[in-house]
Amino acid sequence: MTDIIATHDQADPIFISYRQSDGTEICAQLAWLLRAGGIPVWRDKDDLPPGDTEERLRQAIGDGISGGVLVTTLEVSKSKVVKRVEAPLLFDSHKANPSFALGIANAVEREPGKIDYSAPERLLGMAEETLSGVDQHPTDRDGLRTVVQKMLWHRLANHREVVALNDGTFSLSLQTRNAAQVYDRTGSQLDIRVRPSDHERLPSREGLIDLKDTIAFLPDGVTRTGARRVRVQGGGHLSVAFAIGAALPSSRIGHMEVFDQQGNIWASDGEAQFSTTPLVNISDAATNTSASKPGRPAVAAYVDLLNQRSDTAFEKFIEDHDGTLKSWIHLTSTTGELLDPATAGRIAAEVTAHIRELSNKNGNAEIHLLLRCPFPLAALIGRLTNTLRCVLYEWDDSEPKTGDDYRPSYRATLRVRAGARDGVIEDLLLAADAV
Repeated sequence: MTDIIATHDQADPIFISYRQSDGTEICAQLAWLLRAGGIPVWRDKDDLPPGDTEERLRQAIGDGISGGVLVTTLEVSKSKVVKRVEAPLLFDSHKANPSFALGIANAVEREPGKIDYSAPERLLGMAEETLSGVDQHPTDRDGLRTVVQKMLWHRLANHREVVALNDGTFSLSLQTRNAAQVYDRTGSQLDIRVRPSDHERLPSREGLIDLKDTIAFLPDGVTRTGARRVRVQGGGHLSVAFAIGAALPSSRIGHMEVFDQQGNIWASDGEAQFSTTPLVNISDAATNTSASKPGRPAVAAYVDLLNQRSDTAFEKFIEDHDGTLKSWIHLTSTTGELLDPATAGRIAAEVTAHIRELSNKNGNAEIHLLLRCPFPLAALIGRLTNTLRCVLYEWDDSEPKTGDDYRPSYRATLRVRAGARDGVIEDLLLAADAV
């Protein structure tokens, strides 16, 4: 038994206990799924300070964790640290305080496809029935997703009071470029972290897979806290910001505000609509009546809202999609100046009204959406795209691996549809060779 009980509050990280020899890959998958779901992670490889391992673990866990996952593998019985320190501490903390979440990812099978529920107690040297009340799930992808979902529901149920005291505001932070470490958290209800990419411009393909596998939990998770408003902070790739916005549509959350890196608030509480005094206009457009594409028709919208135009990558996109787009529009600011965050709601509403009109005029076409705008606007536009099918792109100016066209380009990353039953990210489109 241990001589300390882990301290925690609702915003503390989850501790993953595992045996490195056969549990490292499981732990890595689980850690990134938890982060993509919004839960900070404490993992020895990323966060253990130098010094005596056992003492540093005790110190780190004692500093505050909100729960733990025991990764049970055949060789976990050989780990003295897991058996003597981590497993007893996590169990004692859970027993002492039911709000301390505890789960088991079990890789030991009694027969193919069926986990051995007695394995954790046996391999960790615990008495029978010690862990009888702790959820166990297999370590395949679906099993790990279930572990994340259980941890997320537990975490957010414990945030109901915090959200109520904050005028029903749910806080969420997002980053797609940060390295993994336990101190990358803000005290928000969720700190969504997509694993960083080695590519200079494009997001991590593996990170987008993690996000696709967890974003379905976000809408119900917010609802579980009783939230009426959502506050977003952070930064990252625009396609991911759009997907987060689409996961929290205006039909479900009435008000969203996004903080930029300078602390300005970009807010939206309306619906897609045109304005009598436009802030956004169509600077260029084209229609191709002979366009041919199997299945649902396709159109494109270039949302170009920075104060200096940059058309090269969009022109290449149109060339590359010659003959497949029924129509396209190029949206720009009416002023051509830096956008005023105070007008963010109107701008997002106008942009989405143009996009919706373009789709409706072309047989409910799928929208190929190229965003060149501030991070907050990507999220605010995403929340207004109810029922629209959108293909999201990221800008890339890296040199091509073949050919001699060195112009920057737009790379398809995600297919997103707000309201989709299994999560707003329907397909991952970023090719493996792109990153």
